[in-house]
Amino acid sequence: MAFNFHRAAEGIVLANSHRGYSSCRPENTFPAFEAARMAGTHCIEIDIHLTADNQLVVTHDHRVDRVSTGQGFVEQLTLEQLLAFDFGVKYHPDFADTRIPRLADVLHWAVKYDMGLIIEAKQRRRHDAFVTAFVQLLREQPQALSHIQLLGFNHVLINRVKAEIPELALQVVTLERYNDQLSAVQHSHASCVCFEYEFAHVDDLRAYKNAGLGVRMYLHEVKNGMDPLAQYHHKFGYDSRPEILSWLREGLIDMISHDDIPWMQALIAEAGLRWN
Repeated sequence: MAFNFHRAAEGIVLANSHRGYSSCRPENTFPAFEAARMAGTHCIEIDIHLTADNQLVVTHDHRVDRVSTGQGFVEQLTLEQLLAFDFGVKYHPDFADTRIPRLADVLHWAVKYDMGLIIEAKQRRRHDAFVTAFVQLLREQPQALSHIQLLGFNHVLINRVKAEIPELALQVVTLERYNDQLSAVQHSHASCVCFEYEFAHVDDLRAYKNAGLGVRMYLHEVKNGMDPLAQYHHKFGYDSRPEILSWLREGLIDMISHDDIPWMQALIAEAGLRWN
């Protein structure tokens, strides 16, 4: 069964866990993915890179130093080398022996548990090899196609994948307010658009929904003890909560992304909506 990412018309806003349940588990690992599922979310966002031997793996940074016991760049390491590193122990000793996930295994997991995956392509170079590897993987696991949206800041790259697999759903990131916002998104062949609060305007959100697009709002991680809404208050000098709640109540947002799942669920409930 195809996963439905866009349910705002039903009064449902998906709590999309950023890199899995990354506020309590090592980001972009199976412990984080499983924790997100057990917390009641049905959709996660992950990041992928291509290894030196053309394998797709799940991790955020181009370097592995921050999140693992290894050193170096993903694109310069083989899968075997990456699997020798521990991707959990730096977060907490309880997660020792956590390995970097292969995208192939995450796709199997998503299909098994009926989870939605927003897959962000982080690839900077070797685009030909990336496209070939991604297309091959989806052809090997066609049942996963309806469970994913391929996300990218690089709209050209993700459209190269879609050219090979036209039924692939794309999600694009917008970090500006363009003169014709809807046209910019539509020309990237997106079925969903991801935005951040400071670049958003209600007219654009309404235009997206009127055009049949899905909408995802990315909310930044807790910083200096401040949740995202407190950060916006500190940065801009006013309370963003009433505005964001009004967008939710109007059905303009299908997904909210954040690291803290209960915080997202509480915000959705505050708007009088459901998250499952």
